[in-house]
Order: sequence, then structure tokens, then C-alpha cells
Amino acid sequence: MRLTRSFLTSAALLLWLSTAHAAGAPIDAAAWRADLQRIATELPQRHPNAFHRMSRSAWDSSVARIERRLPTMTRNQAIVAFMQLVAQVRDGHTSINPLFDPALQFRYYPIELYSYEDGLFVRSAPPAQAALVGAKVTKIGRLSAEDAMVAAGSTVPVENEWWGRAWATERLVTPEVLDGLGIADDMEKLPLEIERNGKKETVTIAPAGKMEPRGHDPRGAIDRSSWKVLGADASQPLWQRNPDQPYWFEYVAPQKTLYVCYRMVMDRMGHRGPQSGTNNAFWRSVFAAADSLEPEKLVIDLRENTGGNNFLNRQVVRGLVRRSELDNPSRLYVVIGRRTFSAAMNLAQDLEKWTNATFVGEPTGNATFFYGDHTQFELPNSHITVNVSSLPWRPYDPRDKRDYIAPMIYAPLTARDEREGTDPAWTAIFAAQGPRFTETMEKAAVAGDTATVEQVLRAERDKVANRFRPGEADANTLGYSLLNSGRSSAALIVFRAITRVYPQSANAWDSLGEGLLLANQHKDAVAAYQRALELNPNQQSARQALERLAGGRPPGH
Repeated sequence: MRLTRSFLTSAALLLWLSTAHAAGAPIDAAAWRADLQRIATELPQRHPNAFHRMSRSAWDSSVARIERRLPTMTRNQAIVAFMQLVAQVRDGHTSINPLFDPALQFRYYPIELYSYEDGLFVRSAPPAQAALVGAKVTKIGRLSAEDAMVAAGSTVPVENEWWGRAWATERLVTPEVLDGLGIADDMEKLPLEIERNGKKETVTIAPAGKMEPRGHDPRGAIDRSSWKVLGADASQPLWQRNPDQPYWFEYVAPQKTLYVCYRMVMDRMGHRGPQSGTNNAFWRSVFAAADSLEPEKLVIDLRENTGGNNFLNRQVVRGLVRRSELDNPSRLYVVIGRRTFSAAMNLAQDLEKWTNATFVGEPTGNATFFYGDHTQFELPNSHITVNVSSLPWRPYDPRDKRDYIAPMIYAPLTARDEREGTDPAWTAIFAAQGPRFTETMEKAAVAGDTATVEQVLRAERDKVANRFRPGEADANTLGYSLLNSGRSSAALIVFRAITRVYPQSANAWDSLGEGLLLANQHKDAVAAYQRALELNPNQQSARQALERLAGGRPPGH
């Protein structure tokens, strides 16, 4: 579900929701005001830098706004306001989190929602609501599905939209959150507008019971073990098997692939299974299997891994680096996703830095620089727990400001994939084999086939898999390789194709300018460099080239 409205920029919607009426008696404003002041003062004191992504003035203004409204708030409104305040820090570890806090006493609606690439759908439900599974949700309470996701996302501390997509759906099945946000007129009878087979209808659901906060436990706060799941009639993909296990592996003989499902960077904490024992023992068994079976591919699946103890990551990296035959982009694959977070994010960064793995899936839920290792304090009156990060975790390169690690091969999950029991990440791994598109481009360029070069590049640009890895960079590298090997005519065919497929790229025009200059086509080179500067006035290489040409100096001087 590609949201057009950002989780981070929804001020108008939240202003409207903040004035919405919620049923229930007003709270003891003095008691909740004391809790608010505890958050306002203690959170910034505990956090290494609470104002990393927001200003102090914005924080103070939010505190003052909540304080003014407290006398008219209900308990649910106050809790939601506190959750939104803490989420404003935009640090995934700094939160008021229903998964960790039994004092909230939150309930749940008997459905599981998932934000797929093609919309918001009911992913699973207990037997009484099983008929809803697979239905597309178009409206929740008073809001469209898109606006409801944005509103619920305001209670989630996000560093990027992917973490919001992962957890806004959990807030949308929480009656007290919908009540506090003003999405539900009556949280005991929530109307859902759903669409099935092209027809819309409205159904009403009621709360089913209380959540059981379990922290990092992959089972979550709602026991869904007996629920009907979308795609239950199809063969279950590997990544969804053994849902109660924090980690397990299997050799898939037809594909000669060793698959490792890794949902938690921790010891098992009482979990039982055929691969029991410590985390260290588990990875020793993984690598022993790799040595024995000699798989053609090793797939490490981190898409559901929300973290744990990052000191356990060393053994994974060392085990891979020692096995040079597996440490190859065509043999080692890492699946990441919106729930790849905390210690799993540390592991993803380690694998990105120290191995040659190919990343597949969705972007991670963490930014590359994040705060973690949360401490907790309890509010004196409501007894709500506030989690606050205590340590910064920095990327290897201090210039790395990415909001996430992006997959080299984007493989989003659709409702159709789920219904048919297919895993787009698994499919993408095996579809990645064969000649690279640049090889086809190179042959066509050398043969002077301009049309094929552009056609291949355009097709590569339009592939869903390349959403985060546009073909421009690889094609540009090909152009310079041809240029440096003395095949300037072929290089110019490639550079010109790039400017036609990516006409708004300053770098594409800059590269074309360089190719033309080296081919002694100075007039056309000037035009290309000028276009680069029009698109990006800070394109220094283009500016410097024009200055050299104006001074009559030959290229390269």
C-alpha cells in the first residue's frame, strides 16, 4: 500500500482529529498534568539527544497544547496524546508501546490488518470473523483507510514510513487508540467499509479481549494461532512457517538453497523446537549445515526480525566471511523489510559492510543512524511506562544519513501474493539469475543499435524490483567502461540513452558532456553541461568543465 500522505506530515488531519469527541468521563486533569510534566522533563534528560529530529520549541509547543486540552480529555484521548508526544521524537526505541506495557489495558478487534502494496486488507481473523479474511478495507470508522493509517501512524515513533506501515496497522485494531484519535464514534461498534469482488459493504466489529504484552516475542500481544489466515488454502511460503519459533533453518533441495528464518537476535527464552539452544548454538548449526550440504545459495531472512542483542551479530558475520565460496552476490541473499529493526538493523549494516550479500525485500524499519537500548520510567499516576533510548548506534560512515537500508531488489508483498501462497522475495532471488541488463546494452551499443540500448534501459527503469536501484547508475558505469576502453561511439550511445530515459538527471547530462568532450564534440558538450547545471546548479563537475572550455584549456586539464 503506497501511501501518498506521509506519516510525518499530516498536521491538518491530526488537527481535525484532535477536536473530535470521544466518549467517556473526563480524567483527573491534575494527575495527568503531573504525568505530562514527567514526560516533558524526564524524557529529554534521559535521551542522548531527544532533539535529533525535532526542535525543542516544537516539543514545548506540543506539551503546552496537550496541557491546555487535558481538562476536557478522556483517558483514551490523554493516552493517545502522550503516545503522539513521545512519537514526535521520531526514534523507534523511544515510545509508549502497547507491546511492552500491560498498564495500558488495551483491547483488540478480532482482525489482523496488513498494508500490502495494493492496499489495506484483512490478513487474518478468528473463526467467527473468518469471512472477512482477504477483504480490502476502504474505510475505518470516520476515515478512509489511507487517512486512518496516517492518523494511527501518528502514535508510532517512526524514523521512516516503513516502520509506520509496519505498526500503524496494529494501532488500527486497538479500540482505545481509535477512540482516542476520534476515528471511532463508538469503539464498541466499529464500522468497517470493505470491498470484495468489486462490491463494497459495511460490517461492524466489536472488541474481542485484552492484549497480552510480550515485548520482543514474535508471537506478539495478540494470540492469533487459531485464526484463519489469508492464503491458508495455498501452500505456505517458507517465511511464514513455524510462526512461534524465533529462528530456524531448512535446506530446500529443489533450489539447492539453505534458508534461514531469523526473527529475533536473542536466545530462545523458553521456546522449544527441533533447533533449540542458544543463539550461538543455532548459528553454529547453520554453518555446519552449509559446510555439509554445500548449497548453491544461502538466504538469511531478517524481514520479521525486530531486534534483541546485537552482540550476537559477530558470529553471523564471521561465519559468512570465512566462507568465501558463499560470500558472493549471486549466492548470498539477505531479505530485509519494514520490521527489520534494532539489533537486526545492526546486523543488516554489518552484512552490508563486510559481506557481498544481495539485499532483497523492502526497506528496513530503522534509519542507518539510530538510538536504542531503551530504559524505562513509569508515570506516577497513570502508571504508563515510557521507553527512552539510552545509546546512539552510528553507521560505519559518518556521512551515512539514510532513512533506511534499501533493497537492491525490491520485492513488495501484495494481497494476491498472500492469497496464492507466494513469497515475492523468494521469487525475486531466483529471478535475479541470468545476464545483467548492462551486458545486453553493451552488445547493442557496440553494434550501434541505439533503439535496443534505450529500450533495455527503459524496461529496467520500469521494473518494480528496481524501485530503489534505478538502472541509471549501472548504465552510467557501463558508459564510462566503454569510454575508458576506447569505444567512445558506443559510450555516447549509452550516455545519450540515459539522458532520454532519465531526462531530469543532472548526472546523466554531465556524463554525456564528458563523453562528448573526449570525442572532441565541444559544442554539444557545452550544451550537455549547461543542461546539467540547469537541473542542478551545484553540479560542480559540469561547472568546472565549462570554465575549462571557456578558458580554452583542453579536457582533463
